[in-house]
Amino acid sequence: MNHTALFLLAIFCLCGCRTNEIFCNKNKKFDRLFCWGSPANENEAARFAAAGVTDLPVKNLKQYEWAKKYGMNAYWNIFLPTGPYKQVLTADEQKHYDYISGTDLNSGIPYNERMKILHQRRKEKQHLYGGDTVTEIATIANYQIACFSSDDDFTLTEKKLDNMLDKAPADAAGMFMDFTGYTNLHGCYCPKCLFKYQNYLKSNKLPDNAANRGMFYLEEIISYYNRVIDYVKSKRHNYKIVIHVYPLFKNAPLHGNRTKADYCGQTVSWYFKWDGEKIRKYTDYVIKHAKDYYLTAEGLPFIGLSTDKNSSLGYKTPEDIDFELRTILQRGATSVMVCNGREILKDGYFEVFKKYCAADKQLEQTKKH
Repeated sequence: MNHTALFLLAIFCLCGCRTNEIFCNKNKKFDRLFCWGSPANENEAARFAAAGVTDLPVKNLKQYEWAKKYGMNAYWNIFLPTGPYKQVLTADEQKHYDYISGTDLNSGIPYNERMKILHQRRKEKQHLYGGDTVTEIATIANYQIACFSSDDDFTLTEKKLDNMLDKAPADAAGMFMDFTGYTNLHGCYCPKCLFKYQNYLKSNKLPDNAANRGMFYLEEIISYYNRVIDYVKSKRHNYKIVIHVYPLFKNAPLHGNRTKADYCGQTVSWYFKWDGEKIRKYTDYVIKHAKDYYLTAEGLPFIGLSTDKNSSLGYKTPEDIDFELRTILQRGATSVMVCNGREILKDGYFEVFKKYCAADKQLEQTKKH
């Protein structure tokens, strides 16, 4: 073979290794797996670690001890926003929320029967659980978020955070945050929020339109995130804050990099399966733009995982998860985040996560116990 042919062959191999479908380093794994799920017992803690989980929230000292024993970073509980009342929706949004949440159903209905009705209603309404939406009106189900914007003096938030921090072990890794957004994926329409919005328009000399409403409510989300993070770090400066951007904010779906979170999970594949090109596109954004605002931030591609074929939440097979993890790795991600994290423990899925996430040192740590 002449020198020209060898050169062209080298170029071909180099380019081939950078295509969407070919990943040269077949032994590459994720360095960290962030899991939204806690061990119910020591055996589960060991199985989480064996699957490659490195970071997870715990809710009590027993869970904390199990996580530490098996070499995982234990974050003390999950903070949800607080405020003086629940967010206010439009009349049509509230009607939609009540229907898919079953507020009209008799409380005496057996749980399985109730869930069957709710899954049917949610399929009927093409409900996507606060992820990507396909309908004009969409809300998250079962949980109406507190109006955090109305906690003006931050008193309720500080009280809740103090309570969490007071109970936390001294060397806890940090704290998870969730549900920082809007029940209707747009905003809150309580009198206090509307008053603040009018002041925002007036002070910035802006007209009342959809773009400016979107900007106002986005700034409310970011402001709350960062105020919480600043407060926590003023008390525990070594704390790491882990978030998943949820629910979707329709005016800016990938806004998490504007927060001060140390580890920011942003959805690259929801519980409903996304096509490969969309996963690649979102993963690229999450990784490449993670440090646009804060150099210490790390962007984490987030995967939604449901293993229940009958659930309106969606369903993925182990083969689906294998494809998603492989695709995210190919885009250069070093960490990944998963919810529902407890699904990782199930046979079939466990083996896939172990394949892509469990480092040799984790397996050795598990064997020791």
